[in-house]
Amino acid sequence: MIRPLHPGTAAIVKATIPALEAHGLAITKTMYASLMQDPAIAAMFNQTDQANGRQPHALAAAVLAYARHIEHPEKLKAALDLIVERHVAVMVEADQYPVVGAALLGAIRTVLGDAATPAIMEAWGDAYRFLAEVLITREADVYAERAALEGGWRDWRSLRVEKRTRETDSVTSFWLVPADDKPVLMHKPGQFLTFRLDRDGLNTRRSYSISSAPDARGYRISVKRDPNGQVSRWFHDQLAVGDIVDVTPPAGNFTLEGKAEVPVLLVSAGIGITPFMSMLLAPRVSGNTHPLHLVHGDHDLGSMPFQSELVNLSATTSPLLIDLFESLPKSAASTERTHKGRISASWVRSRVTPETHVYVCGPRSFQRDLIHGLVEQGVNREQIHHEFFGSDEEVTSGRS
Repeated sequence: MIRPLHPGTAAIVKATIPALEAHGLAITKTMYASLMQDPAIAAMFNQTDQANGRQPHALAAAVLAYARHIEHPEKLKAALDLIVERHVAVMVEADQYPVVGAALLGAIRTVLGDAATPAIMEAWGDAYRFLAEVLITREADVYAERAALEGGWRDWRSLRVEKRTRETDSVTSFWLVPADDKPVLMHKPGQFLTFRLDRDGLNTRRSYSISSAPDARGYRISVKRDPNGQVSRWFHDQLAVGDIVDVTPPAGNFTLEGKAEVPVLLVSAGIGITPFMSMLLAPRVSGNTHPLHLVHGDHDLGSMPFQSELVNLSATTSPLLIDLFESLPKSAASTERTHKGRISASWVRSRVTPETHVYVCGPRSFQRDLIHGLVEQGVNREQIHHEFFGSDEEVTSGRS
C-alpha cells in the first residue's frame, strides 16, 4: 500500500531545491561511495559509469526533478517507468530500498551539515519512503506480469550459448537458448537482456540489446569489443558455445509506439544499431506494417555489422528504406543510399514528417547532438525516442 506524503513534506522538499542545485552532485557521489561498500548492491551498477561520474550526475538530476515535481509526480511518469525497467532488469528487491534510503539521507546530512535541519531530514525521509513505495509496488507488478506470460520467468534463468557469430572484427553475436529447453518470453523489439556475471573475476550485471526478431526459442545479442571494457572482453574471449549464463526476462521501454501506419525513422551509429535490428526483423514475425527507414552511421562499411542481413531485408521487406553514412570511407565510391560524412540533424530533419517518430541509438555525444539539433529545428520532442543509459536532461540540454 502506498501511503501519501505527510502534510508539509512537499513544501519543505521544494524549499531544498536551491541546495540540491548547488550540492546535488556532491550528495549523490557521497551516497554512492557508501553504497559501493555493499558488494551485492555494487554489482548492480556499471562501475565505469560510477568512475566517470555519469551515474552520480544522472541521479543528481533525478533527485532534483523529483523535488521540483513532488506535488505532481504524474509529470515524472516517463522517468519512473524507465527506473522501473532498469530495476526489474537487475532484480532490485524491496529489502534493498531501506539501504539506499539510509545512504541518501546520510549523504544529505553529511554534505549539507548544519543546514540539514531535523525538519528537512524528516521531510526527505518521508519523500524517499513515498517514492520507494511507488517503485516497489510497480516493480512487484512487473515481476508478476512477466512471470505470468507464456515463456516468462521471475528471478534469473539459465540460458545456454548455442552459437557464436563473428559479425565484424570487433562485433560478435551470441545466440542464447534456455538450458531447460522450454520456451522463452518473446521480447518486444528494442528490449534488452541483463546478465548476472559472477565468475572469472567479474561481479556485475550488464545489459545488452536483443538483436534478433521475437522468437519463443531464444535470443541473439551482439557485443562490441571495447579494449578497455572488462565485460565486453569477457564475452569475446571467454564465453564459449555450450556455456551457461544467468539472465533476467527481456526489459526496456525503447520499443515502437503508435499505430502501425505511423512512419518510423531509426537513426543509429556504431553498435547502436543492435536494437534496431530487432525492430527491422520483427515484421516477418508480427506482420507490423510501420513504414521503416533506417539511417545508420559508421566509420566505414567494412566495420559495420549485419550488412548481409540488411541487404536481404532491403530486398524482401516493404516498406523499408536504408541509408548508410561513412565518416571515414575507404573508397570514394558512393550510391544513392550510401553517403560520405556523418549523419546530421538537418539531413534527418528533412526526412521527418509531422507524423514521423524518430528513434535514436548510439554514443552519448551522437545522441545529444542529434536530438538537440532536431528539437532546435522544430521536431516535436514527443516524437523522439532514445536508448540512453543516463538522464534525459543530459541529452536534451547538451550536457555530457
